[in-house]
Amino acid sequence: MKPFLALSVLLATIVSSLVVGYPFPYYIYMVHELILFLVLLWFFNVVAHKKWTESLLFVTTFSFVFFFLTISPLTSWFAPDYSLSYTGDPLIHVDYLSTAVGPRPYSSEKEEEAASYIERILHQKGLSPEYHTNVTATIQGEKEESFLFCAHFDTVEDSPGADDNASGVAILLELDIPESPKNTLMITFFTGEEKGLTESTDMADALQTNLKGVICVDTVGVGEDLHISCLRSHRFASFWLAQLIYGLSDEGTPSIGPLFSDHVPFNRKGIPAAGITRSTNRLYPHIHSEQDRIVHEEYVMRTGSLIQKVIFHVSYAENPYAFVERALITSIVLSIALSCGVWWIVYNVRTERKE
Repeated sequence: MKPFLALSVLLATIVSSLVVGYPFPYYIYMVHELILFLVLLWFFNVVAHKKWTESLLFVTTFSFVFFFLTISPLTSWFAPDYSLSYTGDPLIHVDYLSTAVGPRPYSSEKEEEAASYIERILHQKGLSPEYHTNVTATIQGEKEESFLFCAHFDTVEDSPGADDNASGVAILLELDIPESPKNTLMITFFTGEEKGLTESTDMADALQTNLKGVICVDTVGVGEDLHISCLRSHRFASFWLAQLIYGLSDEGTPSIGPLFSDHVPFNRKGIPAAGITRSTNRLYPHIHSEQDRIVHEEYVMRTGSLIQKVIFHVSYAENPYAFVERALITSIVLSIALSCGVWWIVYNVRTERKE
C-alpha cells in the first residue's frame, strides 16, 4: 500500500501543477506524457502482483525524483564554457527608439522610421539586411540548417516601448556576429507583434528554410527574473532548445509561458522555439503604457551576454544540441542506477531485519 500512496501523491502533485498553470519543476515539458505514464503505473499497481509492483514503483518513483534533481545541473555541467563578453552599448538604441522615434505602431510612419534605423545600424555592422516590412540580416553558413534570432520593434499606440521591445531589438543590434559560421544565422526584426504576431506568422507560413531553432528576445529590460519561455504545444521539440539556452546561461528558468511573442508561430509549425524574457516580477507596471520609458542596464547587459553565448554556440558547434543529449542520457542512466541502488539497500535492510 505504501508504494500506491507514494505514487498517488506524485500523481496528485503533477495534476495540481497543471491546474496552477506552471508545471513544477518548470522543465517538466512532457508533463501530460508523465501523467499518462503515472496513471498506467498506478493502474498496474492495483491489478498486478505485489512481487513486481513494489520494486517497479519504488524504482520508477525515485528515478523521477533523481531525474528532476540531476537534469539541470548536468545540462550546465556538459555545456561548453565560453569566455565571451557582451561589449556593445544597447542603451543607445533603446534611447533612440523610445525617445527619438517614440511610439511606433504597426503600419505607421514611426514604424517605418524605426525599421530604417535598424537597417542603417545593420549596414554599419557590415551586414546586408533586407527590408520588406520586417528587417532581416542573413549570415550564410557552411550548412543550410539555420537558427533564427528575432525581436519585434513595433509598439502599441502611445507607448514609447523602451522595454517592450526596444530592449530586445537593442540586444540583437549590439551582438558580435560570428564570421563564417557552420550553421546559417538569421537575425530578424519583426513588426506586427502587437497586432497578433502578424508578420512572424506570415514568415513561419512561408518558410522554406531548415530552421533548427528560434530564439525570440522580448521585454528584457525591467523584470528581475529571466525566463526561457516555451509553449505546451510541441513542447518536446522546444525542450531541447530551452535546455541548450539554460545550459549556457548563468541564470534563467525554462518554463511553460509567460511570453507570447514572435516565437509562437514557429512553435506551432513544430520548430524548436523559445522566448527570452524578463516579463515577470517587473519593477513597475509599464507594459503597453506611456510609462514604458526606462530599462535597467544591468538586466539588458546580462541578457545580452546570454544571447551572445547562444549565437556563438549555434554558429560553430557541429551539433548545437549535443551537450543537451549527453546530459539527458547521463541523467536517465544515473537516475535509474541511483534508484536501483537505493532499492537494493532497502531490500537488504528488510532482509536482515527479517532474519
